[in-house]
Amino acid sequence: MKTKSAKVLEFESRKLQIKIDYRRCLPAVGNDSNPACGFACVKACRLYGRNILKIEGNKPVLAVTGQEELNRLDNECLSCEYQCQAMGPGCIDIVVKES
Repeated sequence: MKTKSAKVLEFESRKLQIKIDYRRCLPAVGNDSNPACGFACVKACRLYGRNILKIEGNKPVLAVTGQEELNRLDNECLSCEYQCQAMGPGCIDIVVKES
C-alpha cells in the first residue's frame, strides 16, 4: 500500500500513484506547525477530497490505515497536488495509472 520513510511518502489508490517528497515539503523541512503553505494539501483533501491526509509531526501523512479503506475513500480529486503547487513548493506528485 505505502512506502513511508523520513524522506518520502508513497501510496496508491485505485487509479492514482501519490508521492509526497518530505525533502521539499515546507512544514516537514522546517518542522514548522505554521508553515507558509498553511498545510494547503491537507486542507484541500478535507474540502474537496475525503480526508485521506492528516497532519502528524508537522507533515502530511495518510489518515487511513488500510488499502481497502483508501480505495473506498479516495475520490481522485487531485486537489492536494494542485494546492501544494499553488501555495507551496510542489512536493506532491500524482500519476494517474493506466487501466
